Amino acid sequence: MNIPIDALRNADLFAGLTVEQIKAVANLGERLTYHEGETIVKADTPGNELYIVLSGQVEVSCDNEEICYPPLVVLGAGQGFGEMSMIDSGPRSATIMCVSETAELLRIAGEPLLAFCQEDRVVGYQIIYNLARDLAFKLRHRNLTRPNL
Repeated sequence: MNIPIDALRNADLFAGLTVEQIKAVANLGERLTYHEGETIVKADTPGNELYIVLSGQVEVSCDNEEICYPPLVVLGAGQGFGEMSMIDSGPRSATIMCVSETAELLRIAGEPLLAFCQEDRVVGYQIIYNLARDLAFKLRHRNLTRPNL
């Protein structure tokens, strides 16, 4: 698979990994292209994969505009989403839409990623640690920017 490793070297998920380790994890996924206005994932639907933006931009929003308008955030190269549903098998917490002319994403299914983490515990620890840090950042950001209801 032709994954731009330079884009992944700066991805939050791959912090602390070598180029070889990044390639091994990236090979678990598939590269997808979306166009402006296309929905990538929809809130309240099942999901078991995470995504990393390789190029372009995607917008994170929710279906309840009273709670989250304006959109929660725009993500660009190196940033990811979908990890919460991958980890707990719950429904998607947000809708993600392509807002640039095109956006290229790496989609990695949860089961192969978690199996890889179990098999290579050094890489697995770093990935799980990176996921925890990213989730903590997103939760803190959301709580600081959320209007009092």
